[in-house]
Amino acid sequence: MIFRLEDDADQQIYAKHHVDAFSFHQSLSKLLKHLKEIYEDQNLIQKCCYKYVALKQLNKSFSSFYSEFTKIFSFLNYDDITLMNDIQNKINNHLQNMLSVCFIKFSSLNKPKIFLQDVNNKQ
Repeated sequence: MIFRLEDDADQQIYAKHHVDAFSFHQSLSKLLKHLKEIYEDQNLIQKCCYKYVALKQLNKSFSSFYSEFTKIFSFLNYDDITLMNDIQNKINNHLQNMLSVCFIKFSSLNKPKIFLQDVNNKQ
């Protein structure tokens, strides 16, 4: 798919396109809706940055935490490595311990998501 966008809009689409397949736009209408949300609210990206920094799993299920995590970072231009490092610091202690015990190295954000959902479901 080829996009003819510039500057910020291009960066928003590029970031969403490259964070595995789970956040890729399924249709042109979803793509336009995403861009409209960003550019209608001039403070949206700043609000998402604050929410992203404050986001922690705590007592939420991993699934609800992860859906909030993906919704927030879809508006930000973070690369996969940043997201993978951040998710390890944002999940609850039990899941952090499981990651450290397993010594798992992840090459994409989708792999820790699958692993952590599986661990969370076994609790």
